[in-house]
Amino acid sequence: MLAGVNWRPARIQRVNAVLTTSTKPLLVVTDAGTALVKYMGNRAGIDALVTELLAAELAARIGLRTPDFAVVVIPEIETADPLITVQAGPAFFSRWEQAQSLSPNSKLLANLRTPSDVARLVVFDTWIRNKDRFADDANGGVLNYDNILFKADKRKTQLLVIDHSHAFAETSLANEVNDFWATEQTVYGLFNEFAAMLTRQDVKSALNTICAVAIGEIRDICHSPPPQWGFTAGMANQLAGLLVERAKRMTEWLPDAIFDQLEFDLDRKEA
Repeated sequence: MLAGVNWRPARIQRVNAVLTTSTKPLLVVTDAGTALVKYMGNRAGIDALVTELLAAELAARIGLRTPDFAVVVIPEIETADPLITVQAGPAFFSRWEQAQSLSPNSKLLANLRTPSDVARLVVFDTWIRNKDRFADDANGGVLNYDNILFKADKRKTQLLVIDHSHAFAETSLANEVNDFWATEQTVYGLFNEFAAMLTRQDVKSALNTICAVAIGEIRDICHSPPPQWGFTAGMANQLAGLLVERAKRMTEWLPDAIFDQLEFDLDRKEA
């Protein structure tokens, strides 16, 4: 059972476009509205489906918002691009949202209904080692503003996080999910635009929220990918244990690492 599912598309009615991002997702019309679909056979590999689902469920569990999502079995689909193979089988569906993406010096952040979501996002991205949104120069210099969305919420905005196809591992889950996975001490998700909104209290609160998730719940989430995606029960159990271990370790090093990095960036700008 998927966490927080309240959107249940059953079939694709029409393919509108193939997007140009790494997984070449389909923009489709379903019986439940417009959606992005990531499918078996995508160019980023089948692990991208596993990480999308796990990250979406973990985000929902700790109170971060993603677009509604679902796993739906689809038939083989032909597209206008002969290099794209959409295989039959379970696919990851994400509801298409009308929202604005983050941009440098964005003013959308200042209007967030829940400012503590910023700290929660940095802690979450670090927990799942998410290079899809932001990683510093030592981690490839990833800076992807498009993976943070702001949805209108009356006179405020609501933070939505998307695209986790390269979370957990840079190459493959089988290669990187090992005994050392939990011990890495790198901060992820720390956009410069977040600096003015981060507080130690919010960071510690986010860490407490993650640490409070029971191992049984995390294990259930890790076992949720369909078997066709190749994420075995053994890998699921291993990752669940590592997520619990990493969360506990992060309480010891992450707050200082975040604020040391912010001070370093400020000093570098003033130099």
